[in-house]
Amino acid sequence: MESSPAVALVTGGARGIGAAIAEGVVAAGGRVVVADVDEQAGRALVERLRGSARFVTCDVTDEDRVAAAVDAAAELGPLDAVFANAGVVGVTGRIETTALTDFRRTTDLLLTSVFLTVKHAVRVMRPRGTGGIVCTASVASVRGGLGPHAYTAAKHAVKGLVESVAVELAPSGLRINAVAPGGTVSSLSAGLMGDVDDLATPYRRLAAASSSGQPTTSADIADAALFLARAPRINGACLVVDGGDDVLAQKGRAYYG
Repeated sequence: MESSPAVALVTGGARGIGAAIAEGVVAAGGRVVVADVDEQAGRALVERLRGSARFVTCDVTDEDRVAAAVDAAAELGPLDAVFANAGVVGVTGRIETTALTDFRRTTDLLLTSVFLTVKHAVRVMRPRGTGGIVCTASVASVRGGLGPHAYTAAKHAVKGLVESVAVELAPSGLRINAVAPGGTVSSLSAGLMGDVDDLATPYRRLAAASSSGQPTTSADIADAALFLARAPRINGACLVVDGGDDVLAQKGRAYYG
């Protein structure tokens, strides 16, 4: 196992899973650049991390902004890990009523953003011949029916991109993997339930729906992402983190008593 990242970049790092990853990097003694469009939350997080973090405003669909965020992280020292985490639920509804503009905007935020982050991470990291890239996929990357249409399509594509890029990067010493959260207590799920800052509601609802009575948290996903970032022999993997509640078939429980 490699050491924890000394320098990292997290896109979508101001809240939720991204913030938990940033906190994990700092807790392990590293430094991190938090890239997000949410300037207020991002700066508040950086202030809590007390000198070990820097915030940059970043629209992850803008290549110049993404390139600048990667370069800002590299200014802190050799870039060890990049977490392509930014995302949204995006457009929902029936396929025949989905507007093309909404579909494209959703896939830009969920897929194009990952492509741009990976592209510029590799630009900076390949010369060193070491480091890990981790992309936030979803249980909707591996199974249909677990998210809206555009979201599911984009997250399937993220998994495919990771697998494809892993083949290219292997000879260079770089690794790229995906972490696939299921229903997670985060600002994203809180927002879907009405208030992005109210984590108690998604905690209760996801705990009630969980087979173990324990919901998956942003910290759980961050632990998995940090593990993938430093695992030297894992490349091209998609690690599902859902407590067995989303991807594994639920129907079988009827047979187990």
